[in-house]
Amino acid sequence: MKQVSFVFATGTSWLDRLVTMVTNSPWSHVALRFDSDNILVEALAGTGFMIRAGEKYDDWPVSQTIRLQISEVDYVNMLQLSRRWEQDRIAYSYKTCILIGIKKVFGTLAARACLHLFSGLDANRMVCSEMIVHLWRQANPEFMSGQNPRLVSPDELYRVLIALAPPDFQGTDFQDKIDKPGDCAYNC
Repeated sequence: MKQVSFVFATGTSWLDRLVTMVTNSPWSHVALRFDSDNILVEALAGTGFMIRAGEKYDDWPVSQTIRLQISEVDYVNMLQLSRRWEQDRIAYSYKTCILIGIKKVFGTLAARACLHLFSGLDANRMVCSEMIVHLWRQANPEFMSGQNPRLVSPDELYRVLIALAPPDFQGTDFQDKIDKPGDCAYNC
């Protein structure tokens, strides 16, 4: 078995503030760390998809890490897909951010209708939470089935993943988890 860490964070940019305000969530961003290789993958506004060293969010004041175990085969498949996206230079999708906001304010049907209008306009673009859904479906094809990855916010993803975390993690008070740690097993 291998371990991956889903790193939820919030920065201080205008986009971070907008995402947290619209989604009523502490999380504006999510990245995935391949712990055995200390590799972090993420989709960033203005940059797009990237792979970097895994410590980026270790000192952020508002962050949360959820660690899950997966098979070595799934780990390798997820890492290979990430490397392919890096080679393809996947860009960031601001339109997807707008769609997630539309979903939160006007509902899923409105977001799906707008998604249909935007279809094809954002090929080879994605946001952080969409990237994570696609990657985790390498390990679990049924993950968030029925959900279009483009319409999943970091907060929705957080709530689904927290249900997959070890039972002792779920017993912690939510506010305690967003205050930065000491040496808690889950960065909480």
